Formats: sequence, structure tokens, C-alpha cells
Amino acid sequence: MYLLRDGTNRRFAALATIGLFTTCACGDDAAGAAKPPGTGGVTATGGATSSGGTPASGGSSNSGGTEGNQAGASGSGGEAPSDPPLYAVMYEVFDDVGSNSYLALIDSLDLPAVDSATSREFAGGRAFLQSYNGWVFVGDPTSPVVTRYSVSRDGALTEDGSVSFANYGLSSGVIDRWVQTFISPTKAYLFDPAQGTHIIWNPTTLKITGEIEPPDEFFRDGLTVDTSPAAVRGNRLFRAIYWGNYDTAEFSQDQLLAVYDLETDSLLEAVPETRCPNPGNLVHRDEAGNLYFSNWIWPIAGTLMHDAAANCVLRINADSERYDPDWSLEYADLSGGHEGGMFTYLADGQGLVSIFDETQTSFDATTDPWAYAGSSYWSIWSVDIESRAASPIEGIPPNAGAYTPLHFEGRSFVMVPKSDWSSTRLYEISGHEATPGMDIPGWSYMFERVR
Repeated sequence: MYLLRDGTNRRFAALATIGLFTTCACGDDAAGAAKPPGTGGVTATGGATSSGGTPASGGSSNSGGTEGNQAGASGSGGEAPSDPPLYAVMYEVFDDVGSNSYLALIDSLDLPAVDSATSREFAGGRAFLQSYNGWVFVGDPTSPVVTRYSVSRDGALTEDGSVSFANYGLSSGVIDRWVQTFISPTKAYLFDPAQGTHIIWNPTTLKITGEIEPPDEFFRDGLTVDTSPAAVRGNRLFRAIYWGNYDTAEFSQDQLLAVYDLETDSLLEAVPETRCPNPGNLVHRDEAGNLYFSNWIWPIAGTLMHDAAANCVLRINADSERYDPDWSLEYADLSGGHEGGMFTYLADGQGLVSIFDETQTSFDATTDPWAYAGSSYWSIWSVDIESRAASPIEGIPPNAGAYTPLHFEGRSFVMVPKSDWSSTRLYEISGHEATPGMDIPGWSYMFERVR
């Protein structure tokens, strides 16, 4: 969710530009899910931003992560074993003038639909959601306030405190997984790309306790700072930093891998890298502890329209704190020459990617790059990481490339919004096939396991 310098949503602005909130010449389930949708950005002179995603180990965050899946802290967070399952879904419904957000609590992954009549409204734009340690955290869409809720056994929410980040110049309570990382019940990091700062706060006391200042190399004049979600492994936090020009949809041809020490709350190093230069997608971890960094959908416009570097996937091996210099996964090699993004690790060496079929469309000097990258010529493929064999998943229509992966109770899902953004469909992935399931009103990329 790209946030502009004035705090408005960059993702919303980009999608509005290409008309996705009114009409779309797409398939039934075309979407550019939030970054989720990619990450936010700000120019080197300041301004808030953010995007959605998943975490990596160290704490019990619950956006579908498992040790063999998303690179995030996973777990169900301290509830009694007898408590029934509970999930939280935040979704955003658009109209002619803007949007409102709604929070639904559900007790099954197999419901036909989320009931909007029982959802709680958060008016004024995009509200943000994470669940941690049995709590539900909601970021306000119109103020930089995050509210914590406790949850009763029967699923009732009780507000029990809030924390404000107003002193840091934020304009909303952005706590999706692109910027918010829970480390422990007493420590969390909120990354502000506008300033390059990690704000340290305590989820239990709801107090801000410190910050980690950025190095100068995080900023480039006239360019927007963009970031991957953080990946936590042991006492290290990894975050990729790169840059973009959001007027031309062109991205940097290099990146920095920032490595933080969680015990001393300090930046250890920022390592330059020129391969796979725009790693704005969710970070994923496999069973061995390897971490995978990949791009979101937007950078393919620069690759295909401006001869920018090809997009690909990089890996930090389990015994290392830097990218493996001898390993990468190129989408073109998987797909017969096509560009792609959105790598997801599932389990047992299997993953997913989005592949863009440029032969189905064209561009010229007048083509809007956001419209080009967000067009409905993407498909979701399964990939064997070792053999590099890949093929389209059956059962998911062509879409706009961005999807949100979830992994709960050994089951893998993807969330794909419809072309008119009126609802988001949950698909369950099994092998090379997908089965359509739950319908969620509006657009959603925040789906959490509370317990």
C-alpha cells in the first residue's frame, strides 16, 4: 500500500489512475492485491508510507505463517488449548468518494462468505490489522493510533488500550506486515520509510521505548524509499531497501540488505546488491530456515517497457546473514521467457509465483506503466524450487498478478480480489489445483489467526 508523502494511499492512487475502482477489462477474479499490495514509499525528503505482508519468526504473529511457510513469526499466541479457533479479517469497501474498512471475526476457514452485517466498521479509508499473543491490533485509517483489543472465548472484542505514533509524523495507524514486526510480548518494531527509522514499542504496556536511526545510504534525492517486510530469524532482523520513481513507475537497479541486531536494537550492516533489485514482496522461510526475497508486481513495467533488470528471487541461507551469491530463481527460466513476481514458499520445496504474459497485450510511448503492470494477463503458477519445473495452477482465472498467500493448519490459500473490487475470493491450493472458497466483501489482504 503505497502511501504518498501527504499520507494518502499510493496504492489507491495508482489503482484509481488505471480505473480499477470503476471498470476493468479483466477476468472475473482480476486483482492487484495490496502489497499488499507492495510497499509504501516516500521521497528522500520525508512523508509516510507502508504496505502489507507477513513476518518471520521471533514471536507469535498469525498471518498464516508457519515455520515452513511465510518468513514471519508464527503461532497462535498463548490462548488456552480449549479455546475454539478464531480468525480476523480486515476488508476495505470502495465507493465513488473513497473507502471504509470492516473487521470480521470468523470461526472457520470453510464459510461460504464473510457476513458484512456482523462486521465492525472503521470509517475513513484503510484500517490495518495484525494479531499477536492473543490480542487483535487495529490501526486507525485517519489517525496514527493503534488500538489493542482482547478477545473473549466467544469472540467478543474489548478495547484495552492504544498507542499513538503522532510524534513521528505518521498520519494513520499503519501496522500491516510491510512495516510492523512483533518481536516479543514486550518488543515490536514499526518501520517508518519516510524517515528510515524503526520505532521500538512495547505491545504489553503500549509505550514507545526507543528507535533505530537509519544510515544516510537509505535515502536518494528525488526517489521514494521502498522496503520488503521484515524477516526475523533468531536475533536478527532482515529488511531489503530499494527506491522508486512513482511518476514513471521505474525502480532502482540495486538494493540494500539491512541486517539488524534484535538484542542491541542496532543496524549491523546494509549490504549492496544488484541482482533482483526490487524485493518488495512478502519474505518467506522454508523448513530449513532459508529466507526468500522477491518482487511485487509493479517492477515488471520497468523491465518490459524500459529494459530494466529482470526480476527474480534471492535467498539468504539458514547459516548466513547475506544473500547467497550462487543462488537465484529467474521467472523467465520457469515460464519460457515471461516476467513475474510474488514468490511464495509453500512446503516441501514447492512454491508459487505470478507470471505475466506480455504476448497478450502491448505498449507504446503513451501507455500508463501502472495500467500495464496491473492488467489482467497474470496467472499463478506452482514451482518446484529444486527442479525449477513450473506450470499454471488450475482453477484460478487470469488476474492482475498480486495475491495474498495464507497458511493455516497445514492448508494453503491465496486471496484474489475480483476485477471490480467488490469482493475477494479465497482459493485453497492443493498441488497444481485451486478450489474456490470463501467470499470476502471488498478488497482484503489482512487475514489473521487470532487463536
